[in-house]
Parts: sequence; C-alpha cells; structure tokens
Amino acid sequence: MIHIYCGDGKGKTTAAVGLAVRCAGAGGTVLFYQFMKPETSSERIALQQIHGITVLSGYSIHQFSFRMTPEEKAEAAIGYQKQWQSLLEQVNQTTYQMLILDELLSCISTGFLPLEMVLNGIQQLPKELEVVITGRNPDEKLLAIADYITEMKNIRHPYEKHIAARKGIEF
Repeated sequence: MIHIYCGDGKGKTTAAVGLAVRCAGAGGTVLFYQFMKPETSSERIALQQIHGITVLSGYSIHQFSFRMTPEEKAEAAIGYQKQWQSLLEQVNQTTYQMLILDELLSCISTGFLPLEMVLNGIQQLPKELEVVITGRNPDEKLLAIADYITEMKNIRHPYEKHIAARKGIEF
C-alpha cells in the first residue's frame, strides 16, 4: 500500500521513522532514503543501528533549493534522477517489506524529479511493498493512488518566534 504523510506541520518524517521502526520490530525489512536532506540528519544515525533497516546514502544537496543557481539545480536534478533509478533497481532486486521516500514530495515540487518519472517508478515496485512518501504539497495524481493520506497541520511552531531548528528535535 502507499502511505503519504504531507502538510505544513512538523512530524511527517517522524511518522515515517516510527513506521520503519514498527516494521523492523515485527521482523520486516525497510529501505529508508531521504531526499533534500543532508546525510547528517539525526534519524539516520538511529535507524542505522536497527536490525532490518537499511539507510541508503545517495545524492543530497547542501543548501536550500531556492538558494541554488540554475546550474546547481540542473546538477541536482540529474543526481536525484540517477538516485531514483538506483532506488528502483535496489528495491526490485531485494525483498524489502517497506520503502520510505522521505521528502520525495519536495524533490518533485522543486523540479528535481519529474512527477511522471515517480509515478512510473511506483508502478514498477512489487505490489506487496509498503511505500511511504513524505513532504509538502502532494500532486493530485499521487493522492489518487495513495491508500493512506495523513496531513500534518501547523498550528504553532517555534520558528515563528525566530527560534532556530534544534538538533534532536527538528533535525
């Protein structure tokens, strides 16, 4: 089944990580990949220590996309499209029970991954695989194929008081 955790609120990645832990705790295997985040995000460190969870390192950017030059954006698009193909190959050659695609929606909305490429890739995945997608502003075509859709809504966030993101809480 396909799960989407979306919205402008905090907790999308946290929910996906919780599902990964639950799956591994039940003896399942999980492939976890983060788009648009540095490899130093704290959840990766914890997940790498859990039997049954594979955290795949791949292409990552080191600045916000809105600060990137057109050349950097083009390079990022090539990198993420190669990574997407690599993810599909790895999942189709193994027997994972769950694939987590954290911030995939952001990668699509910034233009780094074309929506049609993602939709075609999802159709190629094993039918028994749980696919978890997170991020903001999912396209209607993705929502149409999802079995679970959970929207996180921001009511209040310390960022509004100019409090910076804190390690272990926001990253």
